[in-house]
Amino acid sequence: MLGRRRIGLVLAGLAAVAFAAAPASVAGQAQTPPAATQGTTTGAAAVGKAHSRPTRAHLSVQAKGPHKGRLKVGHRSRAVGYLRPFVPGQRVKVALVRKGHTVVKRNPIVKRVHNKDKGRFDLRSGKLLKPGSYRVVAKHLGTREQGRAVARSSKFHIKYPNLGPGARNSSVKLFNHLLLRQGYYSTHGRRYSSKTGFAVMAFRKVNGMKRTFNASPGIFRKLAAGKGSFHLKYPGAGKHVEVDISKQVMVLAKHGKPQYTFHVSTGAPATPTIRGHYHFYMRQPGFNSEGMYYSVYWHGGYAIHGYHSVPPYPASHGCVRNEIPESKFIYNWVGLGMSIYTYD
Repeated sequence: MLGRRRIGLVLAGLAAVAFAAAPASVAGQAQTPPAATQGTTTGAAAVGKAHSRPTRAHLSVQAKGPHKGRLKVGHRSRAVGYLRPFVPGQRVKVALVRKGHTVVKRNPIVKRVHNKDKGRFDLRSGKLLKPGSYRVVAKHLGTREQGRAVARSSKFHIKYPNLGPGARNSSVKLFNHLLLRQGYYSTHGRRYSSKTGFAVMAFRKVNGMKRTFNASPGIFRKLAAGKGSFHLKYPGAGKHVEVDISKQVMVLAKHGKPQYTFHVSTGAPATPTIRGHYHFYMRQPGFNSEGMYYSVYWHGGYAIHGYHSVPPYPASHGCVRNEIPESKFIYNWVGLGMSIYTYD
């Protein structure tokens, strides 16, 4: 009996030791997993997370058309850019800016370059006139597929030509258009005609420049910027005529603006033009015995009229002389009873 009891105690002790040494998963479900395994991600989830990261973007853009940083006035600029690597469905905001202000903008989709791991986009501008610093700015705002990137082109400026009588090209046509837009009587054509020269003389007089018939790049630039027009002294006088004796110009005004500005010659120092406010009272077509052409009188013998000699300084006997090729137009524009203001 005693031997059997000892054997039972030994067996019970061995069972207790075996239970204590058993793994936690066997002992029961209430056991906590080891700290090293907490928060781990399965292999499939880790691959998905890596794939969700956006591809890094490399962006570049260049302005086409300018030569050595200068673009001829009236020409168009084209921007070409690339986004690397190519990722389908991406767009780039691209804009041509001048002095920080947007001239033209687009948001094109990037198209893959054949057999290349990059996408291409472009932008075309209208005809550029205004002076200032231009550049192209491109932005990829970033998507889930591809990251954000910004690129800027080199700066460029507008080049204005030096024009003179006899020139004939598209730049002259644009120049004539700008003269008309700023209220100078010129032609619509491609030729630098006598009308263009007369308008340039008027512009030079109004803006205190040397009195010649040639157009400098500075004049072109000022016209392109929308500057250089005559400032009326009586903008509220309705349709009327103003003669600025100090500047030696005559202006046909309408709707509070100088519609047409002409270079003229007023009375010489010995025979000055009278100053004041008058009204046209008589018309005389053709030439008269004094060589006056298409005259419109506004006080006694004082008139505006065409004449064979219109120097850039006061030279008449008191009348306001204008160039003969412009006389009929002025004659038909002016009405009897209309006001004329003459002043310094």
